[in-house]
Amino acid sequence: MVTKTSSYGMSQGDQAYERIESLIAHMELKPGETMTMADLQERVSLGRTPVLEAIRKLSDDTLLEVRAGRGIKVTPIDLHRERRLLRIRRDIEVFVVELAIDNASGLVRNQLNQLARMLRELKSGSDIRPFNELDKRMDQLLLEAADEPFVERTLRPLHTTFRRLGYLYQSHLGSERTVQKNIQMHMDMLDAIIERDTPKALKATHLLMDFMEEMLVPLERDLAPSYLDVNIKPF
Repeated sequence: MVTKTSSYGMSQGDQAYERIESLIAHMELKPGETMTMADLQERVSLGRTPVLEAIRKLSDDTLLEVRAGRGIKVTPIDLHRERRLLRIRRDIEVFVVELAIDNASGLVRNQLNQLARMLRELKSGSDIRPFNELDKRMDQLLLEAADEPFVERTLRPLHTTFRRLGYLYQSHLGSERTVQKNIQMHMDMLDAIIERDTPKALKATHLLMDFMEEMLVPLERDLAPSYLDVNIKPF
């Protein structure tokens, strides 16, 4: 099932990217899974040209691997690599938060306020999908406010990488409590940004990165390797 994405103002290539990215983030395309171009066209209900454009971008993002004559492979999860990438993400997120506080327009601040209300209204439960959609929108708004294309190109695939890890964690090891904790940390960060309280916003950002780092420990210790790469056979 394809996650619905608004097509308003989006090219078909962008629509294809958003749909495939969501399939990866929510493990509907499993780590290590191999497919053909036709498979992806069918999954996202779009033609060859936009899907090819999306595949190229996702390959640049290291979320897909294009292998000549052997199909398209979803990049497996490498927790050691993800731990290194989190160190990079932490530094860049701090920079983005500082830029967003300094540069956010009135329109962006209005959208951030609306997003904060929607986060508060999220129903209790262990399903992380509704939160993931708001989290993605928050990331997009902060990058829009930061207004630095290089940072956006760097962070976009990192956001997807860790959204996938969060979904994996919550699906197999998490609980309603962990979802609520994640939501609360995002609200604390968002409220501080809206209030233009830089020290508070940076503290909230570091706490959120700490939460992600802590999540890696049970993923490494308790999860079957086949969840990280479907090509690894269970013991």
